[in-house]
Amino acid sequence: MASEFVSRFRAAIAERLPFLGPGLILAMSSAGWVGILVFLSLGANFGYALLWAVAGVIIYKYTFALGIARYTVATGENIYAGLQRIPGLKTWEILFIGAIYVIEIVYHAGGAVVAATLLASLVPQSMPVPYMMILIFAIITLILFRNSYPLFKKVMVFVGLVIIAGMCVNFLSLYLSPVEIVRGLVLPEFGNEDHLYYAGVIMCSLGTGLSLLCSSMWLQKQIGDNHGEAFYRAHMKSVRFDLSLGFALLAFLSLFYLTIGFVVLNEHGLPAFEQDLMVRLIGHTLDVVPYGMTIFIITSFLTLFVYLIGATDGRARAIATILKQTVPARISEDWLYRGVVIVFSAIFIAFSFVGSKYTIKDVLTISVFMFGIVGFMLIWLDRHLPAYARGSKLWYAIMVIGSICFPIGAVYYSQM
Repeated sequence: MASEFVSRFRAAIAERLPFLGPGLILAMSSAGWVGILVFLSLGANFGYALLWAVAGVIIYKYTFALGIARYTVATGENIYAGLQRIPGLKTWEILFIGAIYVIEIVYHAGGAVVAATLLASLVPQSMPVPYMMILIFAIITLILFRNSYPLFKKVMVFVGLVIIAGMCVNFLSLYLSPVEIVRGLVLPEFGNEDHLYYAGVIMCSLGTGLSLLCSSMWLQKQIGDNHGEAFYRAHMKSVRFDLSLGFALLAFLSLFYLTIGFVVLNEHGLPAFEQDLMVRLIGHTLDVVPYGMTIFIITSFLTLFVYLIGATDGRARAIATILKQTVPARISEDWLYRGVVIVFSAIFIAFSFVGSKYTIKDVLTISVFMFGIVGFMLIWLDRHLPAYARGSKLWYAIMVIGSICFPIGAVYYSQM
């Protein structure tokens, strides 16, 4: 009996491991600086009261990413090629998405400034933040310039494991309140205007938005030239398992920063305040465990690092693919990708000298609004998949509800 159980367990693991990677990469590249600061602030100001919004956004974005994965595995195409098949739209929406990706670099550059600040605090000698930014993007450019997906995947998975270990150590300094958590999940307060506004903020910051489309590029790299019904039936469980692990990690990260905001600040009657002071206070609280503050800063820096490298790689691959598919060019897609990586790194570094991390609201509003529209496009594509690869009724219900709510949430957020 025991040997039979072990055999079944090994078979189940072997069935789910072949395509492990893209979902985890997606999760780690979605936990951005706004996400970290938003959840620290939410925990400080509201405790767990907005967990219902966190859960709703994660469920919708997991459903959205699953639809992209099913399309990619069934057809062997990336989602950008699929969007070009929608009648009447041709290439304009693809170019528009590419333009949003470029504009969003301003948003991601704010995260790079925070990452550079955290790294500077770990260096024994005082180093200017722009110098730290140059160091970070020199490393990112060196990793990505090889255009090696296996290397990129190894870096992301290894750093992800370190992040999980760091969060687990920091949780030893904290306590969870099961009653507050359950109340926040099942008793939403829709009549509170502040809660509705921050629900819109969660829509904008948690799991990003159009960046989810980049997961199609990573999955396409993972599966190679394989696709079709037999391949889909044999391996879709592995792809779904990978996505589930990735979004579970995203939920864990959200709970981690919410809990820190709640325990360190809310329980002491302190609202969220200036970033550097908040990090110091949190660090001193976490020092209950040896090196708790250092572990927290390293964990937060690595969370931002994988977010930056994932955002750079995903967008560079997407823009290179979009340009190759829509604009006649003699340059290979490989060199287009390398060129975009260099341009993005230069923008990030320049931002550290002249930019402001608070000039992002309009960018987020446009991105989230377009994200909801793309949700309806994904529904159209799903309806034209072979029957074996189409979503369930539950998938369609979640997609319709989310694709309506996100544009509304974006408009509401922009007016507050």
